[in-house]
Amino acid sequence: MPATIMKLFLLITLIFFAGLSTAQLGDDSWINEQLQSIKWQKSYRGALADFHPVTLMLASDQKLVAGYLIHEGDQRKHRLIGDWISSRQFILHEQDETGRITGYLSGTVTDDQVEMDWISSDQNRMFPVKASPANLVRIRSFKPVAESIQVTGSSPMNIAVQKLDYGMVSGTVNNSGYYTRFEGYCLDGTCSIWNTVFQSSSGVPIKVQMRQRDDRSYRVTLNGVEHQGTIKSVTPLVLKRYDNSAGFLDFNYPAFNSKGLEPWINKWLSKLWDSGVKHLEDLNAPESGARLVHRSSGWVEILDESENFVSGMLTFINPGAVHREAFIWLKKEDTFLSQADFINTPEDIKKCGAAALKMASHFEDQDFQQWLQENGHPYMVPVSTGVIMATGFNMVYGDDLRLLRTAEARAALKKKFWKYFGW
Repeated sequence: MPATIMKLFLLITLIFFAGLSTAQLGDDSWINEQLQSIKWQKSYRGALADFHPVTLMLASDQKLVAGYLIHEGDQRKHRLIGDWISSRQFILHEQDETGRITGYLSGTVTDDQVEMDWISSDQNRMFPVKASPANLVRIRSFKPVAESIQVTGSSPMNIAVQKLDYGMVSGTVNNSGYYTRFEGYCLDGTCSIWNTVFQSSSGVPIKVQMRQRDDRSYRVTLNGVEHQGTIKSVTPLVLKRYDNSAGFLDFNYPAFNSKGLEPWINKWLSKLWDSGVKHLEDLNAPESGARLVHRSSGWVEILDESENFVSGMLTFINPGAVHREAFIWLKKEDTFLSQADFINTPEDIKKCGAAALKMASHFEDQDFQQWLQENGHPYMVPVSTGVIMATGFNMVYGDDLRLLRTAEARAALKKKFWKYFGW
């Protein structure tokens, strides 16, 4: 398509969405009662607490902000009203249809993104809200995937990213043996362009933009310097959800080409999922008045992969409890092994955990250091360069991942599995 025609097409598309937003908000009687006139408006779609899908419809007369927060699970709509505290920042009250305050939202808004915190009316619960313009997310051609990307440069870097369907990305980076987590957001409807920030081993942030060239490569910009990124593997993601205004459950996992995958996943979910759904249904009864009081969330992440194996962790968070398991999928045998299957003895885990804790002793954050001391690194994930020792997952601190090189760690694994990792 010639460039001039493409620009005209994009302009017509933007005018169409702008007109659609005007029709939705300009004709709303409650919005019109709050605002003198509509000078600015925008619709966003995204996620509350990373996975709970929501729609935000906002309008302003340049003095007040009014709109709606809509839960996609049950389409329950909550009114938003508040003030600008700067040109891009606002504080909003969230109300139900009777005018009762159900929460508060504060944050920033631009034409490209909304980032804010939702706080419950009793101020006991707080969740982040991230959303992008409605016309840029959930494009039909987009399929959630997990990608493994190798970045060239003076030091090797491997990125394991999950692209989710509300304009969000998350994953881990292996930067020369230093593992760290990241979250980011997509800049287009297919998530071929996305931004994030990595933390280096020295604590210095690395600003990242990923621009996908084709199905095999990225142009990677790290702190303004361009690198080549090679896509080593792409795995579709399965997203399982249940949500209403009382809370939500979500679970995502890579759709491995394996007959053993579903039985392994269901072994976990059969105990957690159905009871969670029933709990939310009971809470959502009209007389209960419950409002976002429950969240269960889970994910399976890949930390290393070759033609012989995939290794990673399964994590599931319930209110008051976190479940985690390290695993190996042996591809040719189509067998899923848990940590108990591939370690020699529990004592070996303690030794490797102590070595990982010693590596993590440089943190200046005393609270985090104390949490590490109390919880240790009890999970072992074999990879081609050694083993990753992991803590449990904490809603405040996240987790800590430490790589023990092969020579230091392979004695902890049963020798019959060494061949799969090239040891």
